[in-house]
Amino acid sequence: MNRRIRVFIALTLLLGSRGMSFSQVDSCQYTASGHVYDIVSGEPLMFATVQIEGTTIGAETDVDGAFLLENICDKDFDLVFSYVGYKEMRHHHDFHHPSVEIYLAPDTLLLESVIVEGEAITHGLSTATSQTISVQDIGILGSEDFGSVAEQITGVNILSTGSNISKPVIHGLHSNRILLINAGLRHEFQNWGAEHAPEIDPSMIDQLEVIKGAATVEFGPDAMGGVMLIREPSIELNQDLSGKVSVLGKSNGRSGEATLALKKGYKWWGAMLNGSILKQGDLHAPDYQLTNTGKRERSISGGVRLHPLAELDINLYYSHFYQELGVLRGSVNGNLDDLLIALESDVPNLTAPFSYNIKTPKQEVDHDLYRMDARWVGKQHSFHLKYGYQFNHRQEFDIRRGSDQEVPNIDLTLGSHQGSFEWSHSDVGPWSGKVGFQWTAQDNKNLEGTNTVPFIPNYKQERFGIYAIESLRHKNHSFELGLRFDRQYADVVGRQPNNVIYRNFLDFKNVSGTIGFETEVNDRFSFRSNFGTAWRPPNIAELYRYGRHLSFLEYGLFRYELNEETDQIYAGDILTEDDREIQSEIGYKWISNLEWDFAKEHIELTTYINWIENYIYAKPAGLTRTVRGTFPYFVYDQTDAVLWGIDISSFTELSDTWDARINGSYLHAKQKPSNYNFVGMPPAKVSLELIHEDRKWFFDNLRTSFYISHTFRQFQEPRVLTVDEVLNAFRTDIDLFVDNAADFDIVGPPMGYVMARFSFAATIGNLTINGGVNNIFNVRYRSYTDRLRYFADSPGRNFLLGLSWKL
Repeated sequence: MNRRIRVFIALTLLLGSRGMSFSQVDSCQYTASGHVYDIVSGEPLMFATVQIEGTTIGAETDVDGAFLLENICDKDFDLVFSYVGYKEMRHHHDFHHPSVEIYLAPDTLLLESVIVEGEAITHGLSTATSQTISVQDIGILGSEDFGSVAEQITGVNILSTGSNISKPVIHGLHSNRILLINAGLRHEFQNWGAEHAPEIDPSMIDQLEVIKGAATVEFGPDAMGGVMLIREPSIELNQDLSGKVSVLGKSNGRSGEATLALKKGYKWWGAMLNGSILKQGDLHAPDYQLTNTGKRERSISGGVRLHPLAELDINLYYSHFYQELGVLRGSVNGNLDDLLIALESDVPNLTAPFSYNIKTPKQEVDHDLYRMDARWVGKQHSFHLKYGYQFNHRQEFDIRRGSDQEVPNIDLTLGSHQGSFEWSHSDVGPWSGKVGFQWTAQDNKNLEGTNTVPFIPNYKQERFGIYAIESLRHKNHSFELGLRFDRQYADVVGRQPNNVIYRNFLDFKNVSGTIGFETEVNDRFSFRSNFGTAWRPPNIAELYRYGRHLSFLEYGLFRYELNEETDQIYAGDILTEDDREIQSEIGYKWISNLEWDFAKEHIELTTYINWIENYIYAKPAGLTRTVRGTFPYFVYDQTDAVLWGIDISSFTELSDTWDARINGSYLHAKQKPSNYNFVGMPPAKVSLELIHEDRKWFFDNLRTSFYISHTFRQFQEPRVLTVDEVLNAFRTDIDLFVDNAADFDIVGPPMGYVMARFSFAATIGNLTINGGVNNIFNVRYRSYTDRLRYFADSPGRNFLLGLSWKL
């Protein structure tokens, strides 16, 4: 070969190799850092090993549990965390998650190791007060309804209609005044009914977080009391096939249920599949059967995660949930005379022997959720695009006669589209933040064939919102500002009793804001405070509801008029905004939180006050006679309201194997300026839970828990007008409401009560045996926030036993 050619080739190879090495050196700029802790004690683990799988790059944690890996060439890789006596953990890591927190679980415990990444946080309100429970905390409660799971968080109660139907209450507010974010989407359903439970299967929840402040800025209207973030199980990459199959039986209701969960992760994609089925018969109070309280549930969900680039994540998710819920037969009454008989009965009317049959009255609901989202994360910016669709079909069956017995009296479908785009911008000096746009469109329809005047009309509704949240970090202090603008349109079409069609167009808009502060005073003490405004336009049911629902007649804000000469209220023609000016609810919530962390104890104290202008509520308006008898009727009106209260919780590590958790909450609520009390506000409650976890006998792990709570009598009670008083007044032409429109109850609040439960989970290899007993002492009690407390006691003692096999 020519000498010059040989020299040229040699120089080319030399420069090429040097260029490649320079390029590789330049590209090896990524780092990974974080901390490794013990999941039980929270203490850092020193000398834990952290290694990039398939390489020699690794490190050991220092005395603070911290580690740092530098000069990493790949944008994404798998980290392996190990420590003697603890479960090894493998995690797929991307360059845009520079800092992680790893919580390793000891080999002897039932708990699994957990990883927390900054980008996994699904809300950007760092100064908002929130509380989280995970799948380990939910435990056997995953077999209960969603409301019972949410109630484990301090400051959260449930509003129920018997034991099958419950919905969460945050600081005294529920239904359209709190937001449920399920699998990343606003959970859209017929939320206007106090007896309408959210269609969410608690056995499919991986984590539940409650934001207790006014969180309208990020999540949109309706977040007056707070937000619940319900997270589905995550999909990990490079994960062997794993899963769990479980069965559970209960003595009260003779119920049986089964769940299945599967996961598999590959290098660039992963998938999961979940399913559950439940069948329950009539429940039993301590002294009698609760007829027609059976339940049927079926759910299935699945997801796919695609990770074609280190910067890009694409997620697809689908879920379907079906419920058939019986309502206590003795709770439905034709008129006030029947209601009086039911209230005076020691045993609910029409009580029958146990049965799995579900007859009228009942509810049937189908809910489908589809979601597609993509997140691109760069060094300085990130973008998140999301679209979702939900379809909800609700049927309510009342006691009817003749050929209408099996025909629903309410048959509604609700289709909801949601879209959002969020941009997290690069830091501008000490400021970081994000800007977002959200859009929703809904179509609500009454299906034909009910042979009734629709309780709410058909409508199409659309809403646009844009927001910005900025945070400033300085040393141990954080400041946060947020601003949002929303506009909502609705086109309403309905039918009056005389079959005349009416149509209205509604337009609401508002600006919301938040300001917050957080500081870490020292290693043991932190403080955060947040003031936020929230708003909520009146929902369609509050404006247009018309007729009998359950045992009362109700008229929305646009369905009645006031005769100024006689001061009498009557149902007339449909009103419009020109006839009656309707204001959106405007809330101002200030919430502050103190946290103390000691060596073996964590204490958290939360105080709040929430002032709401134009609060929409139903007030008693009088009595009316129909072909079915005499009924009280209620009309919707607006006033101001103030709610304030306190939540306190503590967790104490009593020893290596014993822990204690104490929770307490108190709420004070008044209408303003009248100072009237509300009906159905949650009373004060305190609870104690003792937890023991250790390796015992032939079990790999044994976890036991004893829980006891005391619910106080509600002393903030409204006036009481018995049914007998109301009937006598009607017969003698005395109007009990013309001079006093204060809320009233037909029965005073029940006495306070003590409840206790015991649960256990024992593991042998891949098998877990779990069980327990609820209402250990078979206490007779009635919950003040249970709408069926007028007719029957709550369920008695309930034994639970289940098996779970980890695949």
